[in-house]
Amino acid sequence: MSSLAGCEALLEPKTKVSLAISHHGTRDENGVLPNYGEADAARVFVNDKGWQVALQEGVVVMTAAQVESCAGESFDFELPYGPFPEYQLAQDQDLVDFASVELPEGTYCKLRVEYGRYQSSLAEQAFDTPYKVEGHASIEGLTIYLAGTAVDPSGAHETANWKFETNQTSIVELDLSTADDGRPFSITGKEPGGRALTVAKTYDAYFRGVDFSDYDPEAISGRLLEILSAETYVIVGAQVF
Repeated sequence: MSSLAGCEALLEPKTKVSLAISHHGTRDENGVLPNYGEADAARVFVNDKGWQVALQEGVVVMTAAQVESCAGESFDFELPYGPFPEYQLAQDQDLVDFASVELPEGTYCKLRVEYGRYQSSLAEQAFDTPYKVEGHASIEGLTIYLAGTAVDPSGAHETANWKFETNQTSIVELDLSTADDGRPFSITGKEPGGRALTVAKTYDAYFRGVDFSDYDPEAISGRLLEILSAETYVIVGAQVF
């Protein structure tokens, strides 16, 4: 009986699901994505307090991903390139392959992604060539690193040079129960080209409500993961539009 069960398990059709990562600015009231800068250039935008913010360095590190079936079974994604230090000044809406998993037939209701500390020693253990760390900042041991300037267009205040960072870890749980045209993300085992999910986030959200004439860098740094968690979302397919 155990031998037969083993053969049945080997014959069970599975589908490869790839996970891509992306970022962009906050959509306007019509749902349109903004253009705050080209690839490898500062992201420049005005926050809700009227400050012109220039994001000149920015890295957000993703370290793991897991999907859970609607029946409660969990499947870990494989990370061939190790932890991903996502450079926030890379081209907006570009997709970077992060992970993949072979899933059996069924429906899937949850996706979990982990934001955690970048550790070069773990990156070096990756099966394939690790992601390159972009930018000029040292991010070893950090989960989020952001730096830049803020200018008061009225000229009433001096230019602020700011830096926010955190080494804390956060697991973000994303809902897949209605992600597939109102239904759970599903696998039939008959998807020869596989299926894809995309996780995206907004980088200008960290600066909402920040008045750079009187701000507490430590307090803002302490909220980074909370904001990141709220601004992370998942899309079925390899796309951001």
